[in-house]
Amino acid sequence: MWRNSSVVVVAFLACLAGLPAIAADDPPARAGTPVPQAAPGDGWQGFYLGGHAGAFTGTASFSDPDDSGLFGGSVTTPGLSIGLQAGYNWLVGPQWLVGLEGSASYLTSQGHNTCLQPSPVIVGSDCKASPQLLASLTGRLGYLTEPRGRTLLYGKAGVAWMRNQLSVNPNNTSLDDFELSGDRNEAGDPISQFSGAWGWTVGAGVEYAMTRRWSLSVEYDYFRFGNVDIAKPQTISVTPTEKGGHVTTIPADGVAGVTQDLHFARIGLNYRWGVGSGTSAASADADTSATASWIPGWEFETGIRYWYSSGNFQSANGSRDSLVSRLPYNGMEGHSGEVFGRLDSPFDVFFKGFVGGGGITAGTMYDEDWGLAKKLSSAPTGYEITQSGINGSFTYLTADVGYNVLRGPDHKVGFFIGYNRYQTVMNTQGCTQLVYPTSGVCVPTIPDSVNAISEIDTWHSLRLGVSTQARLWDRFRIDVDLAYLPYVYVDALDIHRVRETPLSFPAKGTGNGVQGELIFSYQATDAFSIGVGGRYWSMWTNNAYLSDGGNSFFTLNTDRYGVFLQLAYRFKTPKQRQ
Repeated sequence: MWRNSSVVVVAFLACLAGLPAIAADDPPARAGTPVPQAAPGDGWQGFYLGGHAGAFTGTASFSDPDDSGLFGGSVTTPGLSIGLQAGYNWLVGPQWLVGLEGSASYLTSQGHNTCLQPSPVIVGSDCKASPQLLASLTGRLGYLTEPRGRTLLYGKAGVAWMRNQLSVNPNNTSLDDFELSGDRNEAGDPISQFSGAWGWTVGAGVEYAMTRRWSLSVEYDYFRFGNVDIAKPQTISVTPTEKGGHVTTIPADGVAGVTQDLHFARIGLNYRWGVGSGTSAASADADTSATASWIPGWEFETGIRYWYSSGNFQSANGSRDSLVSRLPYNGMEGHSGEVFGRLDSPFDVFFKGFVGGGGITAGTMYDEDWGLAKKLSSAPTGYEITQSGINGSFTYLTADVGYNVLRGPDHKVGFFIGYNRYQTVMNTQGCTQLVYPTSGVCVPTIPDSVNAISEIDTWHSLRLGVSTQARLWDRFRIDVDLAYLPYVYVDALDIHRVRETPLSFPAKGTGNGVQGELIFSYQATDAFSIGVGGRYWSMWTNNAYLSDGGNSFFTLNTDRYGVFLQLAYRFKTPKQRQ
């Protein structure tokens, strides 16, 4: 699936790069070429067609109607979306419009977490969710701003449908090194299904007319979907006895309910047929005359940022269908500083990137185990979980090279290829037993002054993406970067320091990911600007194994998201036609 999704994404980006060529009567801004600008008012009325790419994160909540869970139950599903949209706008006044839009998207995403874990004596399951297709039909209400009406602010709401793959996999029940009585300690078969769910969506966005026919949009949408049922698999419960443990089979009976939501950010490129005439045409001619005198020169922007962020990491091992343990690192608060820069040439080739680093100052790590082996537990257990604090550090670097396919004095749209390196050092402090408080791997409690576990990971990613800039109002600019990661390689090391014999688990893996960035900036002077932005990264493995010769299967995933403040200074040498 992931190999196919990479091909689809690359093909989609290639198609977007060629879109301007179909508008022979409205070519993009190039050196020395007159470019008609968007007419106000009636220039927005009519039919439009376009493509979009976006990043999203969602939650699939698995509920057990028979019991409340000890831990987990919510699966995070980050990913990338590509798709098409079409619609029609009607003007209802000089600055107001209403519209109808249909959208369809292909999604690449996966996530998994503990579920159906009502008691420490029961072996729970690993639940997975993988959204695949998304469609919506929405109404839009918009307001045209600035004198020429080139910036549209809008809200939208409507119905939505999503196709998803769900699965429930019982975890490890291999307790054969203990003396057991009762039923055979066998879990049931994994359960997997494809399902469709109806729901609703609301959203808002801003759309900017770069030319008379081409417009660029940035949009946020929230989706909520109704309940879908999935069968509960067979599992076991195990209770300690004087000689070992007693096993009871819990048959496959009943269903778990799954509800899902998505937070969706996307950028879109639309071709519009609603170009007006009359006074609108006169305004467009004035825009054309002004733009025709502009020829791109060298531009260089550099600055500094402070990024406040939060992050998560999860490592799970066992087999593809049955986990032995999982270590979720949640809510890792981070503070970092970085230097960034972007160079645009007169030939529309650009280079951009940033480098930074900082510290992890807070967070919580949970160590989950199912069916512990005798060397790790004094008695057979169905489920065990411990809790620790976190500190550490992280560093990162991104470098991209791209080409602007649309460029004018107030906008840029380009595609790029690049590289990202992200390294984290996560140290857990102390350890507290959350279930079986009188026995277990963290009894007695380990004090917070002790480094119990360290996780050191380095992620290397290939980036394919789109970068856009638009000056929405006189001194306000919006920048959007969205990158799909078709190839991710991770080198990971998990060190358990407080065992009688310290254990380490080196793992390597490959996978995919998504990275996105949105910045609003105010041009205080012609050269100096102040900005605020948001950033989201998510990377995961599809194949990961112990790199020291072991045969355990691993899944590793990480994310980091937050807001940043930036100060920037721009140097430029634009040429003007005389």
